Amino acid sequence: MRALLLLAALVALPAAAEEKVLDFHSTIRIGADGVLTVLERIAVEVEGRSIKRGILRDFPTDYRDRFGNRVSVPFDVLGVTRDGAPENWSVERLSNGSRIRIGRGDVLLPPGPHIYEITYRTSREVGHFADHDELYWNVNGNGWTLGFDHISAEVLLPERVPAAQLRAEAYTGPQGARGRDYQSLIRDGGVGFTSTATFPPYSGMTIVVGFPKGIVAAPGIFRRAGWFLAQNKGATAGLAGFALMFGFLFWRWRLVGRDPRAGPRFPRYDAPKGMSPAAVRFVDKQAFDDRCFAAALLGLGSRGLVRIKQAGERFSLEPTGKSGTLLSGEHAVVRFTGKARSFGSTYDPEVGIARSELQYELRQLYEKKAFSKNQGSLAIGVLLGASTLGLMFVLDAAIAMVALIAVLMVACLVGFHKWLPAYSAAGRQLEDEIDGLRQYLGVAERDELARKKAPPKTAEEFSRFLPYAVALDVEHTWADRFAIALGSAAVATAVSDWYQSADGGSGFSMSSFTSSVSALGETISSASTSPGSSSGSSDSGGGGGSSGGGGGGGGGSGW
Repeated sequence: MRALLLLAALVALPAAAEEKVLDFHSTIRIGADGVLTVLERIAVEVEGRSIKRGILRDFPTDYRDRFGNRVSVPFDVLGVTRDGAPENWSVERLSNGSRIRIGRGDVLLPPGPHIYEITYRTSREVGHFADHDELYWNVNGNGWTLGFDHISAEVLLPERVPAAQLRAEAYTGPQGARGRDYQSLIRDGGVGFTSTATFPPYSGMTIVVGFPKGIVAAPGIFRRAGWFLAQNKGATAGLAGFALMFGFLFWRWRLVGRDPRAGPRFPRYDAPKGMSPAAVRFVDKQAFDDRCFAAALLGLGSRGLVRIKQAGERFSLEPTGKSGTLLSGEHAVVRFTGKARSFGSTYDPEVGIARSELQYELRQLYEKKAFSKNQGSLAIGVLLGASTLGLMFVLDAAIAMVALIAVLMVACLVGFHKWLPAYSAAGRQLEDEIDGLRQYLGVAERDELARKKAPPKTAEEFSRFLPYAVALDVEHTWADRFAIALGSAAVATAVSDWYQSADGGSGFSMSSFTSSVSALGETISSASTSPGSSSGSSDSGGGGGSSGGGGGGGGGSGW
């Protein structure tokens, strides 16, 4: 008999000695200002194993939103009691929030049930949407090392909102689960929830209460921005750095990047005195590119100093022996065309040298005298931007925010790379003449220019200005005007003695000529690019919730 009684006692002992949360009830009062006052009533069974001196209650207050930005909600403990009497407590900092340590290190709890009540205040927990507001709240938290016999919650609104205007939903189980082990009761001004099953450790209940807009005040955009900047130092540094970079570049643009006032606009029937087609393009674009070199070759051809022939993908140059006054930007090219040569798309060091010499000559003649690219200002802007991005990484800014600031900075630099170059007074006069030449070359026959006193349309006029039309990207319009006035045969004759395209030059076609000019520029780029280079040298330039989601939550254990 004694053995049977002892066996029965041993079987009953584990059940009697199980430490768990007998009941977890939370009352959440939502203020009209969005502040939540929460009272948690936690009844636990103490047996002196994991719960010896008291309990720990952990609350996550630091989050990352879906873009990776930091979100911190306030959390203030108002009071703690055990079995109706004030209890000793302290708050410790966790990596993602706060821990309330309840109890005293020198006092052990007597075995049996104990009831803790924790009152705290938090805010920024109400979600504000286009057509409704809602509280998405993890009642007990899914981080408890203890099981739960029962979980319940009550949400009280600041006004007696009719029950028909409220929505209630809940999810039960471990993190991410969408269990339905609960019942809800909706009444005017509040909603209640109660579990219908027990919960093992690391499980809980998350509730959703929806209500009409206007019951709880939504924070304004400036208040939200203040929260964001205060809690995301990396983002704040990024925005400040971008503002500094933009402000500096804007100041430099106002100081040195604005062109002098343009002169009167009217067609000009001659190129600026002494300027080659390459020089006209360089000043107009404020940069050097492969079409500058192509325009220089065409300019020498139109004046009878060299013959240009295209055969497939190769171009041949043949000096005519004729002498003449060289224009600005032609000396380097004349040295290149001093002997017969051909080149294709494979690397030719002599083409690269000639291209570099032409670029150097044009820079010496016109950079700083006709315009300034103000690259020093742009370089400081790049340095400010790089330093800002580096600081954002140091301050652990969200990757999405770093990417956004980087995109804004790149767009800013690209824009000021275009806007910072500015003409000098002398350069502005040259550009006025170039604009006037563009009006002459680029206005169609049917337009107003036809009624002005333009020079006669002759084959010589077409050939002379064709390289300038190529330099200013208006060769199509220029050729169409002369083809209408003189006929295709006369236009073909005008260039056949110095330029022959792939079709043999038997009949001039502007489309084939344009393709040939483009091919000439591309061939120059390829021939001047050494193997291994990436490019030629150029100075141009709510119903989806789950258990464990929402605010609140955390976990707990004994100590």
